[in-house]
Amino acid sequence: MLKIAVTGHRPGKLGNAYDLMHPINIHIGKNMREFILAMAGYDPDTKTFRDDETYTLISGMALGVDTIWAMVALKLKREFPGKFFLECAIPCKGQETKWKQSAQERYHQILSQADKVTYVTETTYTPSCMQKRNEYMVDEADFLYGVWDGSSGGTKNCIDYAKKKGIVMYIEDPTPIIQAYQSNR
Repeated sequence: MLKIAVTGHRPGKLGNAYDLMHPINIHIGKNMREFILAMAGYDPDTKTFRDDETYTLISGMALGVDTIWAMVALKLKREFPGKFFLECAIPCKGQETKWKQSAQERYHQILSQADKVTYVTETTYTPSCMQKRNEYMVDEADFLYGVWDGSSGGTKNCIDYAKKKGIVMYIEDPTPIIQAYQSNR
């Protein structure tokens, strides 16, 4: 089983795309899907995979990139049963309690469909719980997919930790996607 974790920005650094159906999020989700299927050796012509390897997709379940990744994982699970699995790595109890109601509902729907839910800490929010979650995901993963614009913050910290651990990464800069959307408005 190959494990691929994700790290990336929250909606504020993604052109304020809080709606999952926002064109920026749709574009990022399509890129994620293409990447995951390529990693799995999917041939769209024959609709087959190169081998029987299974893939666990790990999401830290924050708003933004993590949620998009989890939604892509759930769709792949439905399309290819037994090939893809979703693990939700929760940084702390009550992570979602300050989010909008619709985001909380989506969060709980995702958790209810996940193959594994891991609480990285058993406490409520602390300043270090997000980094502990990132370290858990990197320590578990064979590969890291990042959506990062080069700015400082939690995504950079996760990528720096992955570099230190020697994890292979693919990093997508969302800036061109955001700029293209904003110039077409």
